[in-house]
Amino acid sequence: MKILVKIFSLLSLLLISCSTESSIYKRIQGDALGTTYNVIVQSELNSSKIKESIDSIFEVVNNSMSTYRTNSIISRVNQSQNPVKVDYHFIEVFRKSQEIWKLSNGYFDPTAGSIVNLYGMGPNTNVQSINRYKIDSVMQYVGLDKVYLNNQNEIVKTKGGVYIDFNAIAKGYSVDLIKDLLTKMNSENFLIEVGGELITMGVNEKNTKWKVAIQNPIDLSSYYTEISIDGMSLATSGNYRKFRIDSQTGIRYAHIVNPIDGKSMTNNILSASVVSSSCIEADAWATSLMLMDPIEATKIINNIEDTEVLILTAVNDQIIPIKSEGWDLITR
Repeated sequence: MKILVKIFSLLSLLLISCSTESSIYKRIQGDALGTTYNVIVQSELNSSKIKESIDSIFEVVNNSMSTYRTNSIISRVNQSQNPVKVDYHFIEVFRKSQEIWKLSNGYFDPTAGSIVNLYGMGPNTNVQSINRYKIDSVMQYVGLDKVYLNNQNEIVKTKGGVYIDFNAIAKGYSVDLIKDLLTKMNSENFLIEVGGELITMGVNEKNTKWKVAIQNPIDLSSYYTEISIDGMSLATSGNYRKFRIDSQTGIRYAHIVNPIDGKSMTNNILSASVVSSSCIEADAWATSLMLMDPIEATKIINNIEDTEVLILTAVNDQIIPIKSEGWDLITR
């Protein structure tokens, strides 16, 4: 899914409550994973050293999971018909994908990468018009049950054409890795944001909780709500920014593709924002919840510990929010 390239910039998604830079709060920015990242951290360490460590994390993630690198582990998996040995990071993301694939009843599925490529929203952007026949021809390769991890830490595909894409979960995983890095550096107060997926810890320079805002999906110049998420992660997915228009038919295809039927997303959901104790889970759920029935989706989330969701739907150009049971409590 991203399949699903679910990228929102810091300026468009976040309202960060902090003051001007002091001697101990460092601001570190850069490009990574096809998007940007922003880190604000209270630390006595040199900013360049922190940035060097952060960039090394992205390099490891790219070498493992970037479908845009022909020599990455995931590219070797996708290109090979034989088992491919994978690294620790691939295994962690693969196992979490399996978990959420089951909980979401198949709506989160990294093997939908072949469908994403068909719609021209993956590494292959040179596509022709899409029809039901073309969709059906690649749907035979979709399904996380068509691939497994064996005892030798190898990925085995039971169907040769299976194509894996971790774009809907890799940014969240990277946020968690950076959190672990800063924690090991004895940092207690920080905000980490990668392509709109983020986590906050402690307080900002004003000695108050970090506050972030969820964008109004109808009026992009405003925010729908502002929340505090101390020690929690936030990921938001929406259908109003990333899309492709077929040059021949003029049809608009949303960046989120349904792995159940292979169709580009068509419903009244404008955005899904997920708060979770880990960013990898928030990232994956934010994408899959865009495809699910909102009421049924919140029932699933209500049974998952430390995870809440706010789904914004549209009815006659009016935003109708649908929340999980603990959303207001966990974000106040």
